[in-house]
Amino acid sequence: MKIAVIGSGKLGQRHLDKWQQIAGVEVVGVIARNRERLEMVAKKYDVKPFTSLEELFAQTDVDAVDVCTPTYTHAELVKQAAQAKKHVICEKPLALTSVEANEMIQVCEENQVQLLVGHTLRFFPEYANAKEQVEGGKIGKPGVVRLTRGVPFPQGRSWYADDEKSGGLFLDLGSHEFDWLQWTFGDVKRVMAKSVKRGHEEAEKMEYGFVTLRMEDGTIAYVELSWAEPEFQASYELAGDKGMITYDHQATVTISLQLHSSADEDRQVPKSLMHKDPYRRQLEHFIQCMEGKAEPIVTATDALKAIQIAEAAVKSIQTGQPVSLSEGGR
Repeated sequence: MKIAVIGSGKLGQRHLDKWQQIAGVEVVGVIARNRERLEMVAKKYDVKPFTSLEELFAQTDVDAVDVCTPTYTHAELVKQAAQAKKHVICEKPLALTSVEANEMIQVCEENQVQLLVGHTLRFFPEYANAKEQVEGGKIGKPGVVRLTRGVPFPQGRSWYADDEKSGGLFLDLGSHEFDWLQWTFGDVKRVMAKSVKRGHEEAEKMEYGFVTLRMEDGTIAYVELSWAEPEFQASYELAGDKGMITYDHQATVTISLQLHSSADEDRQVPKSLMHKDPYRRQLEHFIQCMEGKAEPIVTATDALKAIQIAEAAVKSIQTGQPVSLSEGGR
């Protein structure tokens, strides 16, 4: 399978590293606009550099492209790749809006290519196992669940501060929990949200959001999101009428080292103690899907629903009222 990665930032480099660990995969190129960084990354991973999809398609026989670029660029890149009859892997969130996401899904379907979305949380053992426990009845009938996710405000990447480019806290960060919730408990019926923002300069910006979701099965979910933490944190409490499952990322880190880091260091990614990390597991799964050996664990429609939940949260904040979602998460 011949793969090309679009994006030379932290995420693009992480994917390049994982792809090169997977047997049967040939990374035929990396695409980026920043030529200086592009040349550096291409040399680091010993792959050919390109500045556009047109250039890549003209010079290689690539099977699939892996989109690891800012959210506001996803729609154009995905549609361009699909129209060239290439399978597409796209990082979450799939798009800035549900309208864009629908268009991307339609173009991929029309061109009969797969659209695989990187909702990596489904590949983390702590979350995948919790879903299995819930579905296996270990906590009985689910009642109330609480999930938290917090990171420092992303520094050195100004597009995060622009909601028109990143989608804001609820889409960019919240899509992790929104996707996992619908995967585990089914569709969301109603959403209520609040948020607090502070600071105008990038170095001072902080944001906190709180979302209450009523699931179709009656479960009540509380999701706390924060762009105001000193370091990554994530946790959950899943309570039912027979018991509770809990997880705290900080409690699973046996050795903690805290350093003052450079502005562009990526501190949003939790560590897993697995021999084969979730990012590699996810990419290996995507290869199996493209080869027809597996059905996607997460579909493009799932990714669309996560966007619709984030949009409902933003609308709730704007109106001060709960927002109902119709059947199917729309």
